[in-house]
Parts: sequence; structure tokens; C-alpha cells
Amino acid sequence: MDLDAASRTPIVAMLLTLSGGFLDAFTYVGHGHVFANTMTGNVALLGVNVATADWAQAVRHIPPLIAFVFAVFVVHVLRLDALARSVQRPAMVCLLLEIVFLAVVASGMIRIPELWLISGISFVATLQTLSFTHLENLTYTSVMTTGNLRRGAKRLLEGLIPHYDGAALRDAMLLGMASFSFFAGAVIGGFSTGSLHDHALWIAVLLLVGAFGRIVQLARHASVSA
Repeated sequence: MDLDAASRTPIVAMLLTLSGGFLDAFTYVGHGHVFANTMTGNVALLGVNVATADWAQAVRHIPPLIAFVFAVFVVHVLRLDALARSVQRPAMVCLLLEIVFLAVVASGMIRIPELWLISGISFVATLQTLSFTHLENLTYTSVMTTGNLRRGAKRLLEGLIPHYDGAALRDAMLLGMASFSFFAGAVIGGFSTGSLHDHALWIAVLLLVGAFGRIVQLARHASVSA
């Protein structure tokens, strides 16, 4: 099992989606009702704020959208042949970058202005979701849940109608687990941010370190067994 195969396991997906839900709740509760990951929510809230002429709040939703687009650009560049040979294991590099950034914020060693904090979280979270795209043989997202719910519901119906399909039901279970993990992460993020504020990010750091460690552990175990 290589690192890519190890990153597709259910436990890794669960840890990543827990952190995804956590980060959305963290920025929404603790930093001005702005989503870190859910760009659909940011666009919708931006539209509402523009409609109500709440310009100060509307502006807050723009930086994470810019950070999202920039992260897409960075991942695209990392996958180009010219860089692919020099940047080994870009997915793990992106995950490590996310861990370091969140740890710096959680520690309070460097005071980051809120504008840059939210944009930074959006950037590293987007790197995460673009780098880890598969749960076993399924495509999924670790920082949003709409697509997971849609695909999970579709596979559930395919597993029951017109006849029983065990493989489809297993897919539905996996995608349901990812969706619930996002929800659970949001609950944890909502509770912890209210009491710990930025220090609550240590929880997200632990989740991501757990995912990183699990990927490495599975890959090493597979190489030793081989």
C-alpha cells in the first residue's frame, strides 16, 4: 500500500472530514460568521449582505473566496510535470502545511489579523480537499458535505431499488460516515471555539496529525509486509 492508497482508508477520511467541519464552525462562530470551507455558504451570505446593504459584513466573505481560488491554482501548478518531479508527495506536503499553519495560530506565537487568518484557513483547507479526493473507490470531499450527501443518497437508492446491491449500500455507508463526521466536527468546533477561541484549533491540529500519522503507518506496514 502506497501513501495514496493509505490516504483513501475510512479512518483517514473520517479524521479529515472531522477537521473540515471543525474549521467551518471555528471561523463561523469565532470569526465573524464566515465559512472557512463552504464557499457556497459564503457566496449565499455575500449575496444576502449585498441585498441588505450590509457592506462591512459582505466584504468579510470575499477573502476566503480569493484564497479558495488561489489554492486551486497552487494545486494545479504542483501537479504540472515540471514540478511533479521536484515536489515529492504533494498531498502530504499540503497536509503538513495545513498542520503547521493551524498549529502556529493555535499557539498564539504569531498574532495573525483576522482577515489573513480566515483566508489562511480557507487556503490550507482547500489544499486538503484537493489533495485527498477519494474514500476507497469513491470520490468525496473532506471539507464540505453537499456532494457526499448527494452521492450517498444516490448509492443508497441504487442499493435498494430495484434490487439489493451490497456494494452500493457499502458505498452509501462510507459516504454517510463522511457526512456525519463533518457534522460531528462542526458540533465540536462550535462548542470548543466558544470557550477556547483560537486555542480550539489544537483540536483540528490533532485530527490532522492523526490522519497524517495513519497514512504513514499504513504505508509503512504495507511495505514491510510486502
